[in-house]
Amino acid sequence: PYRRQRQMCIRDSTKNIMSETLELQQVICPSCKQVITSFSPFQAEVECPYCHNKAFNPLITAKKVPIPERLIIFRTSEKDFEKAMIDNLVDHDYVPTDIFQCINPGNVIKAYLPMFLYEGTYQSSWSCEMAIETTEVRASFSGNSLNNEKVKKFIPQTGTSQGNFAFLCLAYEGNDIPNELKAFSQQYKYNVMASKEYDPALLGLESGERPLTLALDTETDLTWNKYGDALVNDIATQNAQKQLSGNEIQNFRASNSYHLKHNGRYVLAPFWFVYYTYNNTKHYFIMDGLGEGTSMTTPIDQEEVKFVKGRNLIKSIYKYLWIPTWFVFCWLDLIYALIYLMVWFISKIILNYLMDKQIKDRLNASREARRLAAQNLG
Repeated sequence: PYRRQRQMCIRDSTKNIMSETLELQQVICPSCKQVITSFSPFQAEVECPYCHNKAFNPLITAKKVPIPERLIIFRTSEKDFEKAMIDNLVDHDYVPTDIFQCINPGNVIKAYLPMFLYEGTYQSSWSCEMAIETTEVRASFSGNSLNNEKVKKFIPQTGTSQGNFAFLCLAYEGNDIPNELKAFSQQYKYNVMASKEYDPALLGLESGERPLTLALDTETDLTWNKYGDALVNDIATQNAQKQLSGNEIQNFRASNSYHLKHNGRYVLAPFWFVYYTYNNTKHYFIMDGLGEGTSMTTPIDQEEVKFVKGRNLIKSIYKYLWIPTWFVFCWLDLIYALIYLMVWFISKIILNYLMDKQIKDRLNASREARRLAAQNLG
């Protein structure tokens, strides 16, 4: 949670400067050392959403946080996040039917993560070899005649492309957020329409909301060197390859250059995430605050997996029961062999239908059980 702190307004002969800082409060779990976020600073006791250890609330540290330049606003509510999580867990096969007994909606975390926005232009010069079909006159195998044959050849191609880029890179290298959230942040697309000039009122602080956020702890140059070069090269290369879409190519090479409009702008980007434990294993569901992407891990119902594998094994074994047709043919005659083959073929169709139906019914029943259980969530 943030606490807004105004500093003195410094005046000189040419301009007025208002500088602001934000102070970040964190509670560290004394058991697993994770940052506890779903708490009120006025509560005497907090529960860790990771290890569920309960502790008093004296372990508060303060950090000064620079003011962001822009803020990507939430376009989703906690109910939207909950619905997305339920839909994914219900529709995902092999998820245990009692999964929702382990998820506490009170542990849902609303967070803004610090990111750097890089915008600019790129230019790309590329070369490759592209396949073309041509007709050549070739001698026949015997050498007695000439035939026109279609031949595929690869010929050199070159070109250029250019365009704009805008992407976000996580501006945090610390250990206060899990690796899966760091990895998910790398696919966060910059949405111009949702990006606003920073205003603390947009954080919801004045209305009583207390979303988690973290101070950036790295420099724009370091972040660019770690992520930016590779991302721009990927964008330039992908757009260059689009010019050759539909053609068979080989030995594609691209030389890319770029121009940055600024050295990275400090942006807060919105996220939802929740952690839960099933059979002593931690799982998560993450969604960006715009509702455009999700990531999750789920426990696996091994009994259901075993059931499906068993039915597929029966189908696989029965598939090879045509082989005795040869023995029937050798020991008896062709008529009996054909009768056996026909009976096998018809029974195989029936068996596959029955096995597929059993699998479908089992998965549908589990899906419906999860759907009913989800109604009690919260």
